[in-house]
Amino acid sequence: MSEKLIIVIWILFGFYSLVFLSILADLWAGVRKARLRGELRTSYGLRRTVTKLSKSYNALVALTIIDAMQMTGIWYLITYNGCSCIYFPVFTFIGALFIALIELKSICEKADVKKIRDVTELLGSIVHDKKDARKIAETIAKYLTEKNKEKDA
Repeated sequence: MSEKLIIVIWILFGFYSLVFLSILADLWAGVRKARLRGELRTSYGLRRTVTKLSKSYNALVALTIIDAMQMTGIWYLITYNGCSCIYFPVFTFIGALFIALIELKSICEKADVKKIRDVTELLGSIVHDKKDARKIAETIAKYLTEKNKEKDA
């Protein structure tokens, strides 16, 4: 029994560590994208990351408590009724997976939103200069040049 408990503790440590790494990956992506856009990086974004960490870990702790209750029930069934059940922190696993998927979406989503905003600005410039073909060509060339610089960076 104690061997199973040690393994479960290591599994939980792995889940908590991977959630932390996924939040750091989102922070790193946000800083990198802000740097590419030339935006000022302030402590506000870092405070949001700390808030996100605390909310994520609050949820994980609550899920781990639920897992402790369900694993206690499983231990009882195994020990006193001879049942064969899986001894695994299922709810913490699902919660950690959910948080990591949200972070992945956050990493990808911000890039998409930026692309949509850039294309919208490009279309606005084209509509504004609709009677001047030379200006439209310059605007498109400038847009493509900036995109190529971002790709190379």
